[in-house]
Amino acid sequence: MINFVLIVLCVFFGLNSQAEGVSEVSAKMSELGPVKIIGSSEEELLQPNSAHFIDKQKIEQQQQSDVNRVLKQVPGVYVQEEDGFGLRPNIGLRGTHPHRSRKIVILEDGILIGPAPYSAPAAYYTPFMSKVESMEVFKGVASVPYGPNSIGGAINYITRSLPKENRTELDFAGGTYNTQKYRANLGRVWDQGAILFEGAHLQTDGFKKLDNGKNTGFDKNDFLVKGEQRLTSDRKQSIEWKVGYGTELSDESYLGLTQDDFFSSPYRRYAASENDLMDWQHEQYQLTYKSQLQENLGIWATGYHHKFHRNWSRFNNFRDTTVDVNSVLRNPDQGANQLYYDVLSGNADSASVGAGADIVVTNNDRYFYSQGLQLGSFSYYTVNDWTHQLSLGLRLHEDQIRRNHSEDIFSMTSGNMVRTADARRKTAINKDNTQAVSVSATDEMIWQAWKFTVSGRFENVTYASEDDLTAESSNGTENVFVPGAGALYQINDKWSALLGVNRGVTIVGPGQTLSEKPEESMNYETGVRYSNPDQEFFAEGIAFVADYQNIKGTCSFSSGCTGNTLDQEFDGGKAMIRGLETRFAKGFMYKNVYIPVNFNVTVTKAEFAADSYTTNPEWGVGDIHSGDPLPYVPEAQYSLGVGTQYKKYSQEFILSWTGKMYDQSVETNRQEIPAYGVMDWTMKYQYQPQGSVYARIDNILDHEYLVSLRPFGARPGKARSLLVGLKHTF
Repeated sequence: MINFVLIVLCVFFGLNSQAEGVSEVSAKMSELGPVKIIGSSEEELLQPNSAHFIDKQKIEQQQQSDVNRVLKQVPGVYVQEEDGFGLRPNIGLRGTHPHRSRKIVILEDGILIGPAPYSAPAAYYTPFMSKVESMEVFKGVASVPYGPNSIGGAINYITRSLPKENRTELDFAGGTYNTQKYRANLGRVWDQGAILFEGAHLQTDGFKKLDNGKNTGFDKNDFLVKGEQRLTSDRKQSIEWKVGYGTELSDESYLGLTQDDFFSSPYRRYAASENDLMDWQHEQYQLTYKSQLQENLGIWATGYHHKFHRNWSRFNNFRDTTVDVNSVLRNPDQGANQLYYDVLSGNADSASVGAGADIVVTNNDRYFYSQGLQLGSFSYYTVNDWTHQLSLGLRLHEDQIRRNHSEDIFSMTSGNMVRTADARRKTAINKDNTQAVSVSATDEMIWQAWKFTVSGRFENVTYASEDDLTAESSNGTENVFVPGAGALYQINDKWSALLGVNRGVTIVGPGQTLSEKPEESMNYETGVRYSNPDQEFFAEGIAFVADYQNIKGTCSFSSGCTGNTLDQEFDGGKAMIRGLETRFAKGFMYKNVYIPVNFNVTVTKAEFAADSYTTNPEWGVGDIHSGDPLPYVPEAQYSLGVGTQYKKYSQEFILSWTGKMYDQSVETNRQEIPAYGVMDWTMKYQYQPQGSVYARIDNILDHEYLVSLRPFGARPGKARSLLVGLKHTF
């Protein structure tokens, strides 16, 4: 491993030393560096792939704390809602299963931010939107350099920029369900640098209703310190640092409702979920060095260390494990199911049914760390009529997950959960550890009206697993190569066409006994763009195909798994995903009122391409036939945003519509999640350059809609809610 790293370092810096010719590196270092990948919305138009930039203006206007609602406005993004607040978003790109966002790469300022992206890619953590200034979503060739699991694409959260002058900003808001938001930041600037301190608190009692009246909301805190010290007056060298700390206490549950209860009272929570609580803490430490070595050559290096600890205590099952909770909720009036349903809902004591009706609450206590060194470079040079931008990357990474799971037994007594005398039982004590070396290279070449991108990533992954309860251990090594290429042809000053192809890979990973092969696909995209700034009109249409040689499913509790198959991967064989992403933007003037309109549509057909038999509850247990749908991928979805801007006032209506989808692939017991549409509204009044009043109404029509049937029963989207706030800068 050491020799391999030394060779990579020599190649990495040796290649860069040959660059010559173009003096744009300084700008690229400050704009892109380790932070931005696309860079700006203007650069989207020049990308030979699908790239979307959600800018600061949009995020400021919408004041949204739920990243799901932001991402639904981007074509090709699929979101499986879970809690209504976006606490644990499930994000998929181009037909990948959105569950726990494990088929995409999540970055913060260009650095992997998942708790353990190699050892346990299920992302229970997502950056707090209060500190996010802009976002990037990219698919196809653009995702090639950013492993490990970029088979669908990647999302980059960009945190608030360093100030250019001394400033203090205060932000207060309140709303329905006792929602309270407090945010403050302090920025200071000196001759050779700047620093930013930011803290945010968000809390709510929640829109769901436990039968005993307890809260169903959350309490979140986030703190960020970032700064820069320039080492030379010409800005050619600098040191940057970032320290973050976040906490969450959320009264969230996996326990949903029967269909009848959902239709009569969709926001109800059964008594069996009254003690469910997620408790996590997140720490991050990053140090970055940037240097412009030559006029046309810049490098950067970031060392990072992240820690994440979470304990989710929640309803798991009945003491009698032969009782299928899903069957109870699907058919509550059938036979003995009525007895167990009455216990779940608190209408009967578990003692009246027997000890088997006692409730098992699991304590999934997990510790994660993720650390590494990431190097990057940008260089420009010309060869004859060709202009090249060469980007090289090297990442030395290690992460780990330690599981310390246990179970407690409760009896349902007079509608309340009462701890029994049973001793706490250990159910899992194990750890997975992964070390990875990732090398990437991207060459963007411009020749006349053409722009070509050639990109590749090689990863050497070594992992090990240890189980303290069974005294078993295992280890393995994988080598992965992911290439891609794209081309953009500028037909004229308004029209352009693009074409791209790339390989997609998801590694097997540590501790796997049910999956023997990595997930592999060949991904294709082609499309056209039209841009007419004079008429303020933009249109884009991109068709995509993902041809899977082997698709993988993940057996997690939230997808319906229990027992020894938890956290295991299943091979599903061939699958085919085809789709079309379109988006349109137009600006109108009516007298003194500016009216921006944004509209995007995604149509997707995601299905298995071969017959097989599966025991993976995520797909369902039974026979899969060619043509069976992939779960939680809607057939169609669209987003329409219509705004008005008049002097100091601006507002926008946003309609998001999600087509029907299915909770599993196997036809037996397959259930449909009906299509639904949700309208939100945002407003901002800029009473002076330093201050504004804003308001937001989510689900303005108070539509009641179903978002999930996993793992237990029907769960709703967010009820109508109002937030009103004041932001002022001093």
